This record gives sequence, structure tokens and C-alpha cells, in this order.
Amino acid sequence: GNPGTGKTTVAKKIGQLFHSLGVLSKGDVITAERGTIVGRYLGDTENNMQNLFAQAKGNVLFIDEAYSLVDGRRGLYGDEAINTLVQEMENNREDTIVILAGYPDKMQQFLDTNPGLTSRIAFHINFDDYTEEELYEILISMASKSGVRLSDEVHEKVIEIFGHACKHKDFGNGRFVRNIYEQALMNQTLRIAKSTGQPSEKELRTLEAEDFN
Repeated sequence: GNPGTGKTTVAKKIGQLFHSLGVLSKGDVITAERGTIVGRYLGDTENNMQNLFAQAKGNVLFIDEAYSLVDGRRGLYGDEAINTLVQEMENNREDTIVILAGYPDKMQQFLDTNPGLTSRIAFHINFDDYTEEELYEILISMASKSGVRLSDEVHEKVIEIFGHACKHKDFGNGRFVRNIYEQALMNQTLRIAKSTGQPSEKELRTLEAEDFN
């Protein structure tokens, strides 16, 4: 799935769920990416991957942008990382869950690099981009958790913003909503600071359409 579609959040939920079922002894999420796996010299990468699995024992190992491990040429650090990954998945299958995440098309290319990956990964879940209305629901949730309300005029304004954003590839999904929300809070502060008189409690906790841009 694309960025901001909830992959990391679901990984955390999976860790909690499988810990409650007794499948995982701990249930935390250990995150990694190419920069924390691939070493400077041949041999370092294998050690890094083995250490990562030792840390992830009893937990969920979440490797984001896993396709970045592919170098494009055989025999380089990426091959060492992927080969070690396949071996460690086999060695630690009793008490470790491995989740590999990234863009759909690139992830398929990644899986095709090593037959061992395809045979060891039983489940594939696609995370679709959010619609404009789903993004609005995320915005409402963010505001509600902070004790902030949205005026009636906000809906039409942000739906227009989200509609434009959804036309662009990799616009960020949930992360885009968070950025829009945080910017609106800043704009609200500036708007109130410029107004005369003492604002009411309701005004301080309400975002208006003009706060979103």
C-alpha cells in the first residue's frame, strides 16, 4: 500500500492480537528498513539481520519499504540481506511474525527476487488509498481526540482539498490529513490572535473553514 494507509498501525494491532492469543510471547513491533539492515561491508548485513531477528523474538518484525533491499544486481548487499531474511524466517517461525511492507508494484518485484520469499509468505494484504470522505472521517477522529470540534462549513472545504490531493500519487493519505489538521490548528491560533476581544471557550476549540488551506 501507499504511505499513510495504516500499515504500521495494523502491524501494531497484529502484535497485540497474537500476544493476547498466546502466539507471541511479547507482541511488540520491531521496525527496520534498509539503513538498519544493510552494512558497509559484506558479512555485516548478515550479522545485522541475525541481530534484528534476535531482538524481534516473541514480537512482530516490521520491515518497511522492504523492496529497497533489492540492489538490482546479483551478489551485492541486497542479496545478502534477502538470503539471510529467508533463512531467519525459517529459523524463527515459532515465535516471530514478519511483516514486509511497501508499494504494491515494488513489493511484487521484491518477492520475485527470491523463490524462498514467495514460499514463506502466505498472506498478502492490499491497503487501498482513502477516499475523500474517509479522509474526512480521519480528520474528525483526530479533532475529537484533541477535544476540538469542526464547524459545519469545514466539511465542504476539506472535501475539496482532499479531492485535489487524491488525484496526486503518493499524497500521503492519513499523514496528509495530520499535516492539514496541524496546519489548521496553527492558522486558528493566528486568526484568534488577530481578533479583538476575549475569545470564548467554544471559539478556542472550534476550527473554521478558513483555517484549512
